[in-house]
Amino acid sequence: MRLKLVLLALSVLAALPARAGDWLDDAQWTAATTAIPGAPPPPPGRGTDWIPYDPPSRLFSGLLPPKGWRPYETEDALGTVDRILGPDDPSGLLRATLSVRYEERDSPGFLPARDAVAAMRRSGPDRSATPVMPLRLEMGLARIFEVTLRRRLPLDAGPSRSLALHEYVAVIPRGEDYFVVRLLTTRGSYLDYKSFFVRFLKELRALGGGR
Repeated sequence: MRLKLVLLALSVLAALPARAGDWLDDAQWTAATTAIPGAPPPPPGRGTDWIPYDPPSRLFSGLLPPKGWRPYETEDALGTVDRILGPDDPSGLLRATLSVRYEERDSPGFLPARDAVAAMRRSGPDRSATPVMPLRLEMGLARIFEVTLRRRLPLDAGPSRSLALHEYVAVIPRGEDYFVVRLLTTRGSYLDYKSFFVRFLKELRALGGGR
């Protein structure tokens, strides 16, 4: 039954339209609807025993820890997005979720990289973002920033509570196109995932359309 509920949530998510302005809602919905309370989660991923990951789209390649992270690829209104589900938060309300999307200039709702960064960093009630910092990667010079906010979880009907969330975001230009890489966790655990996020970025390689 638990597996059926997770699969149902993912199928609903795949059918939802996505826009540049609701990137965080999309990631948060995935992270929350796939959270499964249970045994203590495995560590985010340490050491050198990561294994190759090549998504079906062949837009990029990378490395992932051999345990604790489950990738899948789906299509939405903006195209292909790869999501990698990680450990459950101790609250049982959220699952760490890494996502990779390739934004092409011909795709619906496309924003230039500079405008997309500005939109994602826009402040609001209970929402703030850090300054943009550069990070040199194999794929080029990434723009890195962090977003913090509060949301009420779970998302479905019933009792909920306010939870502080955190997202690491990287925008990696490829000419006029760009990759957007996001890692959503709770504010209480985000520091545990910082080295994981940086290593994932450093192992990324562009393939196919992501040249």
